[in-house]
Amino acid sequence: MKITHDFHVHTHLSICANETATVENYIANAKRLGLTKIGFSDHFGDGNIPGARGFYRAHPYEHNAELKETLANIHEPDIKFYFGCETEYHTPKRDIALTEEEAEKFDFIVVPNSHTHMIMPKEYIGNYDKHVAFMIQAYEDILNSPLSRYVTAMAHPFDICCHDYTSDVLINMIPDDTFKRLFDKTAEKGIAFELNMAYSKTMTPEDIANDCRIRMFRIAKECGCKFTFGSDSHNSSYHDFYHNADILADILGLTENDLADICK
Repeated sequence: MKITHDFHVHTHLSICANETATVENYIANAKRLGLTKIGFSDHFGDGNIPGARGFYRAHPYEHNAELKETLANIHEPDIKFYFGCETEYHTPKRDIALTEEEAEKFDFIVVPNSHTHMIMPKEYIGNYDKHVAFMIQAYEDILNSPLSRYVTAMAHPFDICCHDYTSDVLINMIPDDTFKRLFDKTAEKGIAFELNMAYSKTMTPEDIANDCRIRMFRIAKECGCKFTFGSDSHNSSYHDFYHNADILADILGLTENDLADICK
């Protein structure tokens, strides 16, 4: 299956992205890859929620809105652009770090449960049981939030970064029935499951087929979850491996019916 969208793209407005993360470079990549939809999801911190901003204090709406103005002045009839954001889980409130007023300003919103290097109590780092339990709780809290109706997709579920250990250690600890319980509710809520291709940068097709995430992805599909794909680009080179999205779609046997409506 050919994937023609990317709904997780950061521009240089995200302080963790570099100077090559420009709209112009992403348009060139989209034309090369045959992408017809690009969803820009710069990090966003809602300043109306005390204590929610942390790393996100550099990403208020006024900062991100620069991109919205840029997109409004671009004429690319074969590519549709979406002004979205990647917001955060608010640990003290056990909720999404967002307000309804701010949520209304975006075309789509993705929320991770796995930015644990920023949101998890530091004493949980290295304690695999507590780390897993934290991510499961965060995932459930996002689903249970009154603001979940604004969430388009769960960003890179259970896929950690910036730790001395890797995602496979934790994903392999989570039993099928736990994933099934979470993903049944994800499907029921109409929230998509993001297939984030950043993990596959150096992988061969065989590596992708044998990766621990495949079990999780298959369970999500069996539960009726719809999917979005994203590169999680923080620089223009992330699209050098985005053909892996087509490979993963074929491994999972996905069709257009398995994609979230926004992707079609």
